[in-house]
Amino acid sequence: MRAYQKVLWVVGLVALGAFSLAGFLADAGFIPRTTVYFALTKMWLELTIRLTAGAVFLFLLVLSIYLPISTWLKGAGGWITLSNPLGPLSISTEAISKFIQRTGEKMEEVTGAKIKIKPAKEGVESYVTLSAHGEAEGGVPRLVNDFQEMVKKYLVEQVGIPDVKKVEVRVTKIF
Repeated sequence: MRAYQKVLWVVGLVALGAFSLAGFLADAGFIPRTTVYFALTKMWLELTIRLTAGAVFLFLLVLSIYLPISTWLKGAGGWITLSNPLGPLSISTEAISKFIQRTGEKMEEVTGAKIKIKPAKEGVESYVTLSAHGEAEGGVPRLVNDFQEMVKKYLVEQVGIPDVKKVEVRVTKIF
């Protein structure tokens, strides 16, 4: 998680905690409800505070939308870092996936291949979803095995990933 995302998480959690605590204390009777009401009314009557409150609430709204989406999208992307004599090399998992996908489309028996690459300890894991033609010689098991070998070969030889931990294939449709 990036530094600014951590700051946004902390600010959001502190604001949420403060509002929750104030609401709980008012509801439990520790703070008179009239005090909370007058405090909120005074805030809304003053223009600068009104604008500030509007900005804070807008910020919290944007934060509440952004954080879950960014966290969700982070799982979809990522980087594979490889050692190189002149310095580290980082390749996006999306670029690797599209490269392997284009290569997989060259196989006549495979259509609609979707590939997801995930970093693993000292290597990568690959998850493939595809449709296959079952009438090929050797059937689906041979086709899947050939596809797995092709993916592993391209990851090692063309991309330069030293260790491919897994090439998991799911066949969603057989023609």
